[in-house]
Amino acid sequence: MKKLLISSAIAAVLGLTGCGGETLKDTQEDVATPAKPFSRIVFDPAESNLNVPNDLTMIPDGNLFDFTINILADNEVDPADPQYALGALDGWSTNHPFVINIDVPSGVEIDELTAGANGSVRIFEAQQALIGESATCQAMAAQVQAPTIPCEMGAELEFGVDFITQKTGAGEITVVPLKPLKPAQGYLMAVTDKLKDSDGRSVKGSTTWELVKQDPVSKPLGSADQKMLQGIVDTYLDALDGEGLSRDSVSYAAYFTTQSAGEVLDTVKQLSIAPFAKAFAQAMAQTNGDVAASQQAAAVYLPAITVGDAAAPDVFTAFYAGGVFSAEQVAGLNQLGMTNCGAVVAGLQSSNPVVSATAQQMVGYCAASMKKGQISLPYYLSSTNPLADWWRSACTNGFAAGSLGAEVVGNLIQAGAVGPNNDYCQVASEGLLMDLDLSAIGIDDPRNLTKFSPIPQVNSYQTLDVQITVPNSAITGMQKPATGWPVVIMQHGITSKKEDMLALTGALSAAGYATVAIDHPLHGSRGMMQDKDGDGTPDIVNASDGFGGDATDYLNLNSLLTARDNLRQSEADIMGLRLGLNAVIDTTNPTERLLNGSDVSFVGHSLGAIAGTTAVAHLNTTLDEESGLNAFNGMYHIKAATLANPGAAVGVFLFESPTFTPLIKTGLAQSQIAEFQAYLASAEFQQALFDAPGQPTEGFMAFLQAQGATAPTEQLAGIYGWLVFSADPANAAAVAKANGLFSQFQFVAQTVLDSGDPVNFASTIGANTHVHMIEVVGGNPDSQGGTFPSDQVIPNTTSLPLAGTEPLAALMGLPAVSTTTEGNGLVRFLEGTHSSLLDPGPSMAATVEMQKQTAAFVASGGAAIVVENTAVVKQ
Repeated sequence: MKKLLISSAIAAVLGLTGCGGETLKDTQEDVATPAKPFSRIVFDPAESNLNVPNDLTMIPDGNLFDFTINILADNEVDPADPQYALGALDGWSTNHPFVINIDVPSGVEIDELTAGANGSVRIFEAQQALIGESATCQAMAAQVQAPTIPCEMGAELEFGVDFITQKTGAGEITVVPLKPLKPAQGYLMAVTDKLKDSDGRSVKGSTTWELVKQDPVSKPLGSADQKMLQGIVDTYLDALDGEGLSRDSVSYAAYFTTQSAGEVLDTVKQLSIAPFAKAFAQAMAQTNGDVAASQQAAAVYLPAITVGDAAAPDVFTAFYAGGVFSAEQVAGLNQLGMTNCGAVVAGLQSSNPVVSATAQQMVGYCAASMKKGQISLPYYLSSTNPLADWWRSACTNGFAAGSLGAEVVGNLIQAGAVGPNNDYCQVASEGLLMDLDLSAIGIDDPRNLTKFSPIPQVNSYQTLDVQITVPNSAITGMQKPATGWPVVIMQHGITSKKEDMLALTGALSAAGYATVAIDHPLHGSRGMMQDKDGDGTPDIVNASDGFGGDATDYLNLNSLLTARDNLRQSEADIMGLRLGLNAVIDTTNPTERLLNGSDVSFVGHSLGAIAGTTAVAHLNTTLDEESGLNAFNGMYHIKAATLANPGAAVGVFLFESPTFTPLIKTGLAQSQIAEFQAYLASAEFQQALFDAPGQPTEGFMAFLQAQGATAPTEQLAGIYGWLVFSADPANAAAVAKANGLFSQFQFVAQTVLDSGDPVNFASTIGANTHVHMIEVVGGNPDSQGGTFPSDQVIPNTTSLPLAGTEPLAALMGLPAVSTTTEGNGLVRFLEGTHSSLLDPGPSMAATVEMQKQTAAFVASGGAAIVVENTAVVKQ
């Protein structure tokens, strides 16, 4: 981000503005200016110029200190403001590159060679004094009460392995992580005098930096606040001196903390099992250790899945009657008399080659018998404001409460200024957290979820439809085990729905597996209503195609915190569904076990694989040993996971997705680029769309055909408008402004999404789970005389090293697989499309191979990836 707003309160605390005394800006005027100005690293908070990430932005504004980024000029709640979204986070991104901006004199720019050289920028792990537990940290925290003090240095990041730096502009050097930084970790970064400009002179710090880096003992600044800032910088330089970097060699330093990605979902997992664990322990004591009886007694504390008969007896019938088969397919089946599974099975023996071939194609759908279920899971989002609200903490931030002091907290409790969650917060946190009504003392508490307040508020419990299939023994020849069918959790993709995953159930049924599936939030059966346009009429909020909503109902550009928590809700739901498999109530046959909750695997496609990566990583991470919850690890365990077409760094790859990039850029330009707004209101825009009313121009018609659209829509018109507008050289200045907006928005979006993004959990799932990943790279001939392209929805690679499918596989440690191989692996397909796991239209061969691989991998318990058709797999 080129410019960062800082509130006047923070500027005052830093001593950058003030009244009745000399400010740093005044002092700067006394600094001698050389004949030719130096290139200087931006550091001028008084003018809202500060390179980020930087924990100086965490210095509290007002009377609440919750250890979150604090960069707004006011505290007005504005979900659409990306900087407001940053203000809800307890740290910066672990993986997105960041820019170090440098003011360069006219005719000068940064030297490219030194900008990309080892040693120009050095980064060290460092402990934060205010939260460090050692005597050293506590002593430093007492001396300088600020959330940006490194008290103990850790390992240095390795240039070329952990990160690189590169020149990205005349006055820009970008730090690019090659591996995700550790979550909830402090880092001290230094720019050294090895970084030079095109004149061969070392880049210096700003004049403000030059002042505050002076020794606070021999050259103290004027005011107490200025001395505090000088003391903060002095801790940086002392720490770096201990690493061999002298004060004179450091041109600039900054301390920053990465956000605590995973803390909240870990908390959700532990709180979900805790009531069962407590009841189980009590029952064990009462039954003299009868495990079965104790499990049964405690099962009421699990999110039970209640199972009944489905409307359709099998997947074939559901597809035939539900409009999944095309009208042409239905007509063909009718002509062959193949309208139910009895006719399909009989057709296998037909002497008519057309009948037998069709039956062979359809019998897989008959192999999966259908049931329906329901499960009640906690919903942490708002059901009345699904587009502009997000997860909040159920408890007061622990650090904020501690900073108030025992006397203030005691007075609040004595006055009854506690919330309804107080007892729950106390029990869930073992006495560390409370639910205090801080408004009683004039404090507006935003209830941000952080490492100091990781318990999310349950806003409601949603009863979700659970789609269930089980193998049809008459067709598969497999009998249900006494322990129930082993299970595969299936999770669908963006704009899809749970029913679309039924296309995979034939292969899984043939392997002897039942399946369960639910919709993502704001998809399919979980759509909601909200007035989107302010006309007083509720609109459909549903990201699934054909339901009247829009993909951005889930991928929410207007409220990044909501987008983050739509993703986290998806992940929490997968975890809740997995736990529910330990408490299946089959009303159709109560005397037998339908599903085996101890033998569960996972298959996710697209968004389902993205959310699944994070969810499964958490599911297979051991529970807390000290509390004894680790005894229940098996109730969450996932044996194997197939991840089809996922990607890391969602906030980045969406800007390079051929499918989503036009939608996202158009939406941002429509909301913030005045020149484009004027264009959309002009006659010129209408002329680009239509030759006459209802008659699209040749260009617009070609665009609509390329999108597979049968008629113009307002959204498609806007996207086409941006393509035309941005291609016109006359709009170059406006397009440049838009590109700057896109870059800033991407930085914020990825930072906000980090806590649910698979980039932060890839190494975990790679270590604790058997993983089979599917990717489409293209290259084989297609049916149109061309070649299959690579994935057009989630790009395999992007301009950044940690975004896309390939980086995600690399972070998991997955080797490329081209023939049958033991263990984990990534299979690159030469044909097919993003949805070929489910849709055989583009390439029947690819779909068959993907589904066979998935079924075989699950059936092996993740022991092997079986490749049969090497013609569709990259060798």
